[in-house]
Amino acid sequence: MEKTAMHCRVVITAASILGVLAGAFPTADVSAQQPLAAASDPAVLRVGTAGDYPPFTYRDPATGEYIGADLEQAGNLAAMLHRRLVVVPTTWGSLLADLSAGRFDIAMGGISITPDRASQGTFSRSYLRDGKTPLARCADQARYTTLARIDRPDVRVIENPGGTNERFAKAHLAHASLRVHADNLSVFDEILSGRADVMLTDAIEARLQQQLRPGLCAVHPDRPFDRSEKAYLMPRDSALRADVDRWLLASLASGRGQALLDRWLHYPWPTSPAPAVALARLVDARLSLMPDVARYKWNRKQAIEDLPRERALIDSVRAQAAERGLSPDRVAAFFSAQIEASKVVQRELFARWESEGQGGFDGVRDLATDIRPRLDALNPQMLEALKAVEGPVPREALGTLPASAISPAAVDVALAPLLRR
Repeated sequence: MEKTAMHCRVVITAASILGVLAGAFPTADVSAQQPLAAASDPAVLRVGTAGDYPPFTYRDPATGEYIGADLEQAGNLAAMLHRRLVVVPTTWGSLLADLSAGRFDIAMGGISITPDRASQGTFSRSYLRDGKTPLARCADQARYTTLARIDRPDVRVIENPGGTNERFAKAHLAHASLRVHADNLSVFDEILSGRADVMLTDAIEARLQQQLRPGLCAVHPDRPFDRSEKAYLMPRDSALRADVDRWLLASLASGRGQALLDRWLHYPWPTSPAPAVALARLVDARLSLMPDVARYKWNRKQAIEDLPRERALIDSVRAQAAERGLSPDRVAAFFSAQIEASKVVQRELFARWESEGQGGFDGVRDLATDIRPRLDALNPQMLEALKAVEGPVPREALGTLPASAISPAAVDVALAPLLRR
């Protein structure tokens, strides 16, 4: 057992990655990060990022600061363009919707080139080649060397939502048990704890996680199941495209990218968030889906409030609370706050769209088949997280949530049950 684990605990270097990250220009000041800025402001570069994919992008929950290889590159790009960097939070599930809505000028943070993304935006030249590979407990790695061995009814696969990992798993696994875990930063702990068996993810992430979490091993990361490329995503016909490509070309030729990537690969990334922070991230994941809910209801002129569904949710979580040894009243109060917070987001958006004379939205996700299953998947995770949270929790311990860019008022409503008893 120890021999196997030691064999897999390799040191990551840039030479072990399938491509080369773009080199760095002198680091720009990224301290003035804000959620939104006007699209027409030529002095600002708005960079969209998920903040949950080390070594490319990571949001510190305590300070709200964004760091990582691509965030450093964002600062470098902003400096080259003589613009001020503003970081715009997004999620993997809402990336294309936010792109189409014009929320940012460029998206950065380990984004893979895919046909659907390319059809709705334009990519820079690629800066990294990668591919999907299994990540499993070291003791079990020999069981998951092929897709055929993974695609079995007794194998529990876990993926983060909305990105290429989930899409790859759904496209290639017909028999395995697939679970989507809302938090991209704690999904790996589900494997370590034995609640899941394997994750299919990018080789660079698998290598990083085996370094951060002894006991996890990247399975043949040098021979991934497919090949993909990472690049920066911009709106179609973006005026930035030519400048970004020239900058990337010079950056690749400089050779400084290897040192940049090595530095961020060896950064002391946190592995296990505090229980209250983990729960706050689930709250954030739920609120981040509310603009999609609002767009769906806006297009169909549906009411924001759905009292029968709200009552059914509260009844359901009350029953599940008892099964988990939780106070049904505490759980009901927590989920009631999440419902009210979701309505705060929707009402604010409806009011804004009405004042702007907004028409129908294109490419809206279906509420029944796409959005609600994602919301429902969060409920048991929230219940489990609540078991570990003893309160009240100081507000500063929860940090700044990306959903604050959507609605600070909604975040306050959603977090209120954690701040008092």
